[in-house]
Amino acid sequence: MEMYRGLWNFITKYTDESHAVSLFLPIMILGWTVIGVLLGLIGCAVTGTEIVRALADLICAGGYAGLIFGLLGGCFFLCRCVDV
Repeated sequence: MEMYRGLWNFITKYTDESHAVSLFLPIMILGWTVIGVLLGLIGCAVTGTEIVRALADLICAGGYAGLIFGLLGGCFFLCRCVDV
């Protein structure tokens, strides 16, 4: 929750609050997607799996992380903590 609050405070520091939501959610989605893909790549490296064979799984894992933690988590944060 602190990460979401820190990002929100950083965005609202440089933009007005009416535009902050338009930046906050895409940044959250992109950030969690990258984290999901990187964790998948680390998992492939540890287990010795070929990245080309696991590419579809990596993209799906990154996409689900972006949707669940980025979009839904960001929406719940905005509904709970921010008066937009």
